Amino acid sequence: MTTEQIYTLVNEVNAEAFGSNALTIVDTSSLISVGNTVLSSSTNTEAFLNTLAQRIGRTILRFRDYRNKLGNMVINDFEYGAILQKIYVHMPEAEADESYDLINGQSVDHYKIAKPDVDQKLFVTRTPYQFKITVQDEHLREAFLSENAMGAFIGVIFGQVRNAIEVSLENLARVTLATAIAECAGTSRMIDLVTMYNTLYTASLTDVTCQNDPDFMRFAMSTINSYIDGIQDMSVLYNDGSLETFTPREDIRVKVISSFMRRLETVVEYAAFHDQFVRPDADIVTLNYWQSAQDPMDIIIKRPSDSAEVSRGNVIALIHDRDAMGVYKMDERVATTPINAAGLYYNTYYHQKELRFIDPSENFICFTLN
Repeated sequence: MTTEQIYTLVNEVNAEAFGSNALTIVDTSSLISVGNTVLSSSTNTEAFLNTLAQRIGRTILRFRDYRNKLGNMVINDFEYGAILQKIYVHMPEAEADESYDLINGQSVDHYKIAKPDVDQKLFVTRTPYQFKITVQDEHLREAFLSENAMGAFIGVIFGQVRNAIEVSLENLARVTLATAIAECAGTSRMIDLVTMYNTLYTASLTDVTCQNDPDFMRFAMSTINSYIDGIQDMSVLYNDGSLETFTPREDIRVKVISSFMRRLETVVEYAAFHDQFVRPDADIVTLNYWQSAQDPMDIIIKRPSDSAEVSRGNVIALIHDRDAMGVYKMDERVATTPINAAGLYYNTYYHQKELRFIDPSENFICFTLN
């Protein structure tokens, strides 16, 4: 282990902290280890005899469980069967009441048939993928001082596989959301808030300046909340128009870009006596990005409905019915091979199989700062 005398650095840092010296550049290379050392029998020895090897006193297993932010898009599990079927029964239309204007000598046929009008949709695209990891515990023993220590390390290995699965589920759910945004493009369900505000109030805001304007930010939230109210009524206004539908409050899902929510907090909420009136009126999930961390509010998707390449920017929010999009986590199988007799290792495979869906006949609406 490298030993560095840092008393001069301590005095320098203290003098700056106490206000005795002005702020200067501090070289922390002698203070902070960046973890790039390779152990060596000639350098990693104790300082008295310079012979005995220094021991690793503590091992930190760097591992944290990752929680899928979009876990609420996993609708349900199903193990048997292969196809997701959605059945919709149309509402009947009203007709004249035949108990009025009865005619002598004639009868009313009360056996006339009125078959229900039923639609079905079949979702058949499943998406399998797998992860695998190799463990050779025979030679790993040489790196640990106890069975428990090695077991903890192997636990981290498999924990990281689980994290990879969670991240994959989340990112594939992000792509599902981005696809829904692309499906809104070119329809009345793509709400360009800045254009709407500028038209109503003869303003000239842009996608940048609008986020510093308290009036606009309040307008944006009131508009989003108006649509949250609207999808609770039976209509064809908030889907593709093919079916009459509504979304009860408990089934409303709201996804909002976190940077927009932060601007809302600092521009509007801090001065509001009742901040619930300037927030989305539903349970929300904040996301740092839709598709790419480098371009948080942008999506570029080849739309499944017509194979068109759709690019949209400044997307800040998506509200949708629980059943409008999601993931049916169909199956997860974990299988481990026998130990390879020659190499003394075994492989563990994680097989994932899911079905992702978007149903345009359900309610979903997109909001942008365009």
